[in-house]
Amino acid sequence: MMKIKAIAKMKKPIIEYNERKYVFSIKSLIIFAIGGPISAYLVYLFFDLQLNYWLHEIVVKQTVYFLNLLFNMNATIEYTPIGKYHWNFIVPGRGMISFETFCTGIQDVVNIIRMLIQIELYYIGYAWNDIHFSISAASSFIAVIIVLLTHRWIPEFIISIIYVGTLVSEPIKLKRKEKVKEQVQTTNEVDIKTMGKILRMDRKTFSQDMVTWAKDYEYAIEGEYLKVPPEKVPEFIKLLMQDKPFQRTSK
Repeated sequence: MMKIKAIAKMKKPIIEYNERKYVFSIKSLIIFAIGGPISAYLVYLFFDLQLNYWLHEIVVKQTVYFLNLLFNMNATIEYTPIGKYHWNFIVPGRGMISFETFCTGIQDVVNIIRMLIQIELYYIGYAWNDIHFSISAASSFIAVIIVLLTHRWIPEFIISIIYVGTLVSEPIKLKRKEKVKEQVQTTNEVDIKTMGKILRMDRKTFSQDMVTWAKDYEYAIEGEYLKVPPEKVPEFIKLLMQDKPFQRTSK
């Protein structure tokens, strides 16, 4: 609860991408995070009603058409208006595969391709349970990749996710800065590793980068601590508390 209040009170971060600046309201992010899954589930429930089984028929017939066109399978379909779902695939020499609302692809974007692969593997001898869940999971991964690729045209989707991560991490960064501020005010020294995190230095070049950075700002490194001369403490704190720490304004 305290973290939520801290996020609500803090200054909204700004994310820059392709020379554009993005700021999202917390309210809109919450609505998107909750409303998105709920909307998808409601769409599924809507098409799971029998009055919408016309969509089942379309997908089944499309799939069988491509199975026979590409693999010469001679697959057929069966309509049996009994029970929950009414459409089935008849795979020669292998038997029947039931079709349900999830098979329509409402939940992803690579549905028919997935079913073609699954049914062809089933046709040539693989066990249905072995290929059904594994390929479904793989197709979901492909769907995620497609969504990521759309980032080029719809960057707001991915950026909003990054923004949520920023909102969660900002209170942690602020707390870390306050701790460093208190340390340097009382002891004139700061733990080097903590400074590395604040400066977001690469781990591989941390030692070298820290030495160069300290030299540029006329600080000293002694063991595992950064020593700040007393006369430079006010400037250190000012630079520390910036949105982008230790970036001097060009003259």
